[in-house]
Amino acid sequence: MSFDEDRVFRRLRRREALSDIKNRMLLKDFSLDSATFEEVFDKSTLMILYELMRRGVFSDFHGVISAGKESRIYHAKDEAGEELAVKIYLVNNTEFRKTRMIYVARDHNFQRVGTSLRKFIYAWARRESRHLELAHEAGVPVPQPRDVQGNVLVMSFLGVDGARYPLLRETSYTREEYAELYGSVIGGIEKLYRRAGLVHGDLSEFNIMSPDPRSIYFIDLSQSVLRDALYAPILLMRDLRNVNRFFRARGCDVFDDKELFTELTGTDPPPELTPI
Repeated sequence: MSFDEDRVFRRLRRREALSDIKNRMLLKDFSLDSATFEEVFDKSTLMILYELMRRGVFSDFHGVISAGKESRIYHAKDEAGEELAVKIYLVNNTEFRKTRMIYVARDHNFQRVGTSLRKFIYAWARRESRHLELAHEAGVPVPQPRDVQGNVLVMSFLGVDGARYPLLRETSYTREEYAELYGSVIGGIEKLYRRAGLVHGDLSEFNIMSPDPRSIYFIDLSQSVLRDALYAPILLMRDLRNVNRFFRARGCDVFDDKELFTELTGTDPPPELTPI
């Protein structure tokens, strides 16, 4: 086979693979019709999925776990049968950059991407992967990142047989069990801040999983920031207030927001009026 013939063959094989991926995703994600799919998953995204599958990072999709304006998360498995979560950031969300600037203030990695929305989202995906790695190495209960390419982030799956663990807001525990969980959540925030050097930035009952009264997992670290970031104190204070609000509503005795902030950071809490 000549070089030109080989190139044509590889191009046809890739085209067939992209078509196959597209058809399989449409079958597994009933929330997307064909027209919407074309807007959400452009050729570049399909190429990234193709390359990840070709490298054996995962072998197939098994349904959508969650879908939002900024990303879609799919259940997948690798060739060994291990369950994975594949997070795909949507590259057509024009509001994404505008709503994320406070989280990357003074971050030189984002100053270099210029005006390209796609490059911004690619850098955002790499950022989330780095923060997940920092948290995981520090012993914080989070998904373990496996790979990141472009706008696609592959992580360990938090669940069993394709069913994700329940979110904290979906649980129905006793008052005593919630009190025990509260201690675990505060311990996780402390470990994230002191060992990983991070603030979650969007922590609430919507971003904490709890498969049982003794276990918690922090998810969606996409808005996390380093603890020395410009708005880190404000974001940490918001996290603490959100957590306290939820557990207080479940009848738990909670720490004072400001005292907890000072205990964690060794500094005074930010002013009441904040830009967030």
